[in-house]
Amino acid sequence: MPAPIPPIEDLIRHRGPMLLIDGLVEASGTHAVAEVLVSERSRFYRAGSGVPAYVGLEYMAQTVAAYDGALRAVSGEPPAIGFLLGTRRYAATLNYFPAGKLLSIRVEMVFSENGMASFDCRIGIGGETCVTATLSVYRPEDGGAAMMAGEAQ
Repeated sequence: MPAPIPPIEDLIRHRGPMLLIDGLVEASGTHAVAEVLVSERSRFYRAGSGVPAYVGLEYMAQTVAAYDGALRAVSGEPPAIGFLLGTRRYAATLNYFPAGKLLSIRVEMVFSENGMASFDCRIGIGGETCVTATLSVYRPEDGGAAMMAGEAQ
């Protein structure tokens, strides 16, 4: 039986109103799946419309961070600081994520070397893909320890 996935707060460094994903529901050495339940209380929600689809970029980035956090948690390491370097081919079939919809965010690692990585990402609602993109990310080899030390000052 696989180990349970830790709470999202144990996997990524985002806190408070900038923690946008609700939790990681699946993780492996090559992919992860997170969920977000869109509601009128969701960060960036616009009355009568929903959450703008471009916020999906941050949902994807936080899912990548949770993927990395889940891998690090296996060896007892804390979540690391990472950087979103860019995105390619962001395409959305909708303008807003409507309230009441459960979003499934899937990230698949396609490349990883020397702290640089690339992920094919998609967001689905009810099994239908509505957003796709490729994200490029970077995590310093020290896991951001030097930056974390600076935060303590």
